[in-house]
Amino acid sequence: MNYLYLLINIFTISIPLIRSFEPKIHYYKNFKALFLGILIAGTIFIIWDIYFTINGIWGFNSKYLTGITVFHLPIEEWMFFISVPFASVFIYEVLNYFLGPDQAVKDKHPFGISLSLILIAFGVLNLDKWYTSITFVSTGLYLFYLSYVLKVKWLSKFFRAYIVILIPFFIVNGILTGTAIDEQIVWYNNAENLGIRIFTIPIEDSIYGMLLILINVHVLEKFRKTPVDSKF
Repeated sequence: MNYLYLLINIFTISIPLIRSFEPKIHYYKNFKALFLGILIAGTIFIIWDIYFTINGIWGFNSKYLTGITVFHLPIEEWMFFISVPFASVFIYEVLNYFLGPDQAVKDKHPFGISLSLILIAFGVLNLDKWYTSITFVSTGLYLFYLSYVLKVKWLSKFFRAYIVILIPFFIVNGILTGTAIDEQIVWYNNAENLGIRIFTIPIEDSIYGMLLILINVHVLEKFRKTPVDSKF
């Protein structure tokens, strides 16, 4: 049991790591940009994570941890910000290869702008709930910046990938929040969130995950050296 969170991290990254050297996708050729994104996003989220842990907004069940802690966080939580972006961006790259660019909405982001405004509004309306407000407002502002200011060309491909990413997300995050195990690995103070759960997962986690992956994809697309060859 003490190795469960560690095993979840290993499972999450294992297949993408093995398939990273697939020549058609060229994932390994963009490792420099990929790990730069992991470093940037990881730094932001680790600081966020430490602050929330210290203030009791969420915490960790020692029953499922190795016991190694760095700056108030279990080592497995540090690994989470490597394994999840690595695997998620891999899915993004694979879909780009098999489905090609989404030309119909390229350079137009009505969905991104609309979603960003909804997230910001929802966060502002729930300022008394830290997890809800910080997550929704941060994601909304970043999404608005990408959609309206930068007008990035890859945003529709990100949304396409994120729909697929939600499938393993529900599996991994479901276990972390107590699905199919006796207790939660990660617990939440429900006074700081909406109390709405998808199975055992707080709805805020899906927006938190979106921001994490969005930052990683942004850095990858900005600094990538090798574009993904489309199957078509």
